[in-house]
Amino acid sequence: MIPSNTATSLPILSWMGRILDLLTKITFHIAGAALAGILCLIVKEVFMRYLFNAPSTWAGDANQWFFALATMLALPEITRVNGNVAITILLERLPQDKRVILARALALVSCFGGLLAVYISGNEVMRQYTMGITTNWIYPVPKWWVSGAIPLGFLLSSLQFLRLGFKRSTSEEE
Repeated sequence: MIPSNTATSLPILSWMGRILDLLTKITFHIAGAALAGILCLIVKEVFMRYLFNAPSTWAGDANQWFFALATMLALPEITRVNGNVAITILLERLPQDKRVILARALALVSCFGGLLAVYISGNEVMRQYTMGITTNWIYPVPKWWVSGAIPLGFLLSSLQFLRLGFKRSTSEEE
């Protein structure tokens, strides 16, 4: 029999999972848009440089920002689908019951590592914000605009690792 407090918490966990998935999908689409921005700026820069001999002064700087967005905001979706690069030879050689336990432990350790990265990068973003640090670009912008995606990506990815760590085993895994 399921205790009453567990039964009432399951819909809450399901709701929280849907919110996490929604945020993950939104950040993934923003990452895709940033990647498209990189492509458009590179094509524009090639045409401007080689056809008109008039390269822009800001395209390289914008591409750095788009790259940070594309990388960090795609990370949670990669984690959600368990698509991170992994060396699984040890897991594959273990019996199924031990494999599930070790996979859960690795996901929880990854969650902890991600939360540590959130703490470190979040503190750096706050330092950049409070000190008014700007980029060294031709047209400087506040540096936290660029690095603010880093703790967000790590946070959502850590929450996805937490979810993987507590995910119920499916018949495919067994």
